[in-house]
Amino acid sequence: MTSRRLDRAALSLGAAALLSCVFALTTGGPAPVDLVHMGGPGVVVLLVLGVAAVLGGMTHRDSLVAAAGAGLVLAALLQLVQLGSRANWLGGNGSTVSLMGGIGLGLLAIVLTHRLTHSPEGLP
Repeated sequence: MTSRRLDRAALSLGAAALLSCVFALTTGGPAPVDLVHMGGPGVVVLLVLGVAAVLGGMTHRDSLVAAAGAGLVLAALLQLVQLGSRANWLGGNGSTVSLMGGIGLGLLAIVLTHRLTHSPEGLP
């Protein structure tokens, strides 16, 4: 039962990563709606790792969920290191760090919770 809940949580966070790419789009009007500032590479990273999280939740594979979570955390750290510098590979800012870091840490927490609740020794 817990396993299904954790898979649904991974599926939900992966879907949130996919849907959050919509926030990076602008309306083309005089005042763009820019809730999350991301460039093309940042959107691609979020889409690819969001799909990996969704697939991990659908197929019950912790390895995919962990890879997606670790990738998003690494992307957030990369963006954090590049804040205020000329190099901005993901084309984002602090909102990109928050979005990718939050979803990535959530995915890693799901994997850790799943492993702790299903370990042979049980919880400490």
